[in-house]
Amino acid sequence: MCVTRDGRLLSLYMGLTTSVTGFLQPFVPIYLLESGLTKSQIGLVAGSGAAMALLLQPLLGKLSDRVDARRPFVAVMSVIAAIAYLSFPFLHGAPAFLFAVALGTNANLYMQGVGGVLVGRLAAKGKGGETYAAYRFWGSVSYVFVALAVGLFLKPQGGIGRGPLNLMFEIGPLIFFGISVLSFWLPDPKRPVETAEEEAKSAKAIIRPNLRRFLAVDFLYIISLYGATNFISIFMQHVGGKGLFLSCVFLPGVIGEALVMRFSGRYSDRYGRRPVLALSYVLLPFRLMMYSAATGPWMVLGAQALHGLNFGIVGAVSIAFINDQADHRTRGSLQAQLALVTAAAGAIGPALMGLVADKYGLPVMFEVAAGIALVAMAVFLLFVNESNTHAEGTGIKLFDHAPFPAKS
Repeated sequence: MCVTRDGRLLSLYMGLTTSVTGFLQPFVPIYLLESGLTKSQIGLVAGSGAAMALLLQPLLGKLSDRVDARRPFVAVMSVIAAIAYLSFPFLHGAPAFLFAVALGTNANLYMQGVGGVLVGRLAAKGKGGETYAAYRFWGSVSYVFVALAVGLFLKPQGGIGRGPLNLMFEIGPLIFFGISVLSFWLPDPKRPVETAEEEAKSAKAIIRPNLRRFLAVDFLYIISLYGATNFISIFMQHVGGKGLFLSCVFLPGVIGEALVMRFSGRYSDRYGRRPVLALSYVLLPFRLMMYSAATGPWMVLGAQALHGLNFGIVGAVSIAFINDQADHRTRGSLQAQLALVTAAAGAIGPALMGLVADKYGLPVMFEVAAGIALVAMAVFLLFVNESNTHAEGTGIKLFDHAPFPAKS
């Protein structure tokens, strides 16, 4: 599927949009810490972009659906992200960083969501999971390349300060300009002409109860996972990690997600979204508890390796879960709803975890996150139904059907 010109361009797009995370994810929190912000302030800054997205992402999704075009939005958002992160070396104080991170994160959220929309347009019916995973694989490869390059730049035993990090934020954000240029050639297929009956059916897809239930548990999942993830690089410093340990703290999970994603999407196409997602929801509470018990850098890396079974599944299958309940007319709006939930959780999670970390310490913060993840797991297993009507199922009732089914 990736051998076509459109496939190669989409793979390159998803590679570039994910590669920037290779330096943003580990080093934005550390940069803020080195700039004198407290953990509570870091949590608020991290959540600022997500909070802005609560207002902006639905508007962007509906607008891009109305004009049926994504290229111009990607071009503008990538330039905004570049300017936001290039400004880091000139900023001082929490308010300035809050504004810059809000712009950068929000632009990045939109660009990530566009990948899901375009894959939905190009994927065959019932093959959305496998198709998305195949394209998204190159994002993980790009992340690994950037993270290793940054780690070698900082040197394995080198200290961290604003000096080396300033240079990183003067060079790394230039990738966003590459995305802006690429947007002019990005495949952006138009939706097919629909009858009045199909349009009416499309309107109903937005309010399906099963979609609401899934978005609710996804909200709790994101609060626990990414609220805690925002402080993992700081925790790595706390247990003695530096240099390559800091740059590569997320690397085991990214390598794992690249491998898992290749299979998770395909298996969810065949057996159903629900059983594959269940594995990720069950694993998360235990993984977060592993961080709270970690006493050294290698233990943190071990726990982080399990991220492959979290994002490697949820990152692909959640997109497919949404696309199952959409059509060409509403796919942008529904993916915007997923982005909206991600944004709300992304705003609350880091702020909440930052407060807990400041008051009780990082290990307790991971325990609180694990408790929230446990609630998400229980609600998912009890109330969320299958979305892929083409799946053959596993034959296990708990995985194939909710014990308390409701109309989907």
